[in-house]
Amino acid sequence: MSTWSLAARNVWRNTRRTTATLLAIALSCAGLMLFGGYISWAHLASEVHAVVLSGHLQIFKRGFQEKGSGNPAGWALSNYDEIKKLLVDDPVTGPKIALVTGLLRVQGIATCADKQTTATFAGFGAFPGELERFLRYNPHHLTEARDIPANKHLFASKPEIDAGDPDGITIGAGIARVLEVRADELEGTARPTLELTALPPAGGLPNMVSATVRQISIRAMEEIDNHLVVMPVQIASELLFPGEPLHVTSVQLLLHDTADLPAVRQRIDELAREHHLDIEQRSGWELNPNHARSLNMIDTFFAFAFCIVAVVLVFTIYNTMMMGIVERTREIGAMRAMGVTRGGIITMFVQEGIVLGLVGGIAGVLLGLAAAWCVNHSMILYTPPFFNVKARLEVVCFKPPGIIIGSFLGCFIVAVIGAFFPARRAGRLEIASALRH
Repeated sequence: MSTWSLAARNVWRNTRRTTATLLAIALSCAGLMLFGGYISWAHLASEVHAVVLSGHLQIFKRGFQEKGSGNPAGWALSNYDEIKKLLVDDPVTGPKIALVTGLLRVQGIATCADKQTTATFAGFGAFPGELERFLRYNPHHLTEARDIPANKHLFASKPEIDAGDPDGITIGAGIARVLEVRADELEGTARPTLELTALPPAGGLPNMVSATVRQISIRAMEEIDNHLVVMPVQIASELLFPGEPLHVTSVQLLLHDTADLPAVRQRIDELAREHHLDIEQRSGWELNPNHARSLNMIDTFFAFAFCIVAVVLVFTIYNTMMMGIVERTREIGAMRAMGVTRGGIITMFVQEGIVLGLVGGIAGVLLGLAAAWCVNHSMILYTPPFFNVKARLEVVCFKPPGIIIGSFLGCFIVAVIGAFFPARRAGRLEIASALRH
C-alpha cells in the first residue's frame, strides 16, 4: 500500500471531523471564487464604463487639462481632420484603432422662447452615428444597463443625435424640467425650439443658433442630467466658431483591444514630435480617476477577506490534525520504535493535510462554479454609488481563469501550512512517552 493511499485512509478515520474540515475548506474556496469573480466583473465593468464615458484615449490641445475647464472652446483643435488622417493612415496605430471621432464641448445658455424659460447648459457636439459606437462598447459581453427592465425609463429607443435630423438635439431630463419641455411635445412635427447662446472663445458678443429638441435623456448621474445638451458637432462648431472650419476640443479614440493602449500612446507621442503637433493625451482611466480608486479599494477588501479565510482555515486544519495526533500518539510511538524517522512521521501527516487540501479545494471549485452559475442566472440588482441606474450582480470566474486557480491554490497552500505544524509536533514526540500515552 502506497503512502498516499494510507494517508487517504487515515484522513477518514474520523468521518465527522474530516467532513467538517473539508466543508470548511470547500466553503472558503467557493467564497473566494465568488468574491474574486465579482472583483473580476468589477474590473471589466470599470473598463467598459471608462471607455463609454471617455473612450480609450483622448487627444487635447496641450494645456487643456490644466486651463481648459473654464473655457473649453479656447483650447479647441482646428486640425481635427489632419490628426484623424495621421492616426488612421499610420501603420502602427491604424490597425489598432476601431474609431476616431471628435467632441466639441460647449457651455452656454439655453432659452425656450415659447415657454419664456432659460437655463445654463454644459454639453458637447458629436458626430452622429459615431457617438453610438462608444455607448455600445461591450467587448466582454457583460449585462448592459439598458437591457435591465428596471432601467428601461433611463434609455431612449433612438440615438441622441442623427445625421438625418441635422438640427435635432437631446437634452437632459433635469434641464428639460427647468425649460418646461415635456416629452409629449416631441412626438409631433412642431418640436420645441431652443435658442443656444455661447460666448466665442476670444470673447465679444455671444453667438446664437436654433435647434429643435428630438429627445429627452435621463443620465445615470444627476449632476450631468441637470445641464446636458447633446448636439451634432456642426451645430456646436457653428455656435462657437461661426464661419470657421470644424473645431473639436478632443479627439476620441476607440481601440479594438484595450491591451494595445500603451503601444498606441507611445506611437502618438512619436507622431506628435515628428509632425510638431501641440497636443497631449489622456486615457479614459486618467479622465475618470475614481474608477481606479474604487478598484483599489475592492482589491484591498479581497486581500483582507483572504487573510481572514486563511487564518480560519489554518486553525481549523490545525485543530483537526492535532486531535488526530492525540488519538494516534501510541501509534506514532510504535512506528518510531519500528524505525520510522521523525521526517517520515512529518511526511505522513503532511500528506494527510495535502489530501484534505486537494479534496476540499476541488469540492470548493465545483461548489463555487455552481454558485456562480446560480448568481449569473438570477436577476440580482443593486444601485452602484454615485449613480441612479440599476446594475446586475455578476460573477466572472473565467476572465481571467486565475480566479479559479488562485482560489484553489490559496486554500490548498493554507491547508498544507495548517497541517505542517501539527506534523512537526508529532515528529518530535519521544518514543517512550508516546508508547506510555
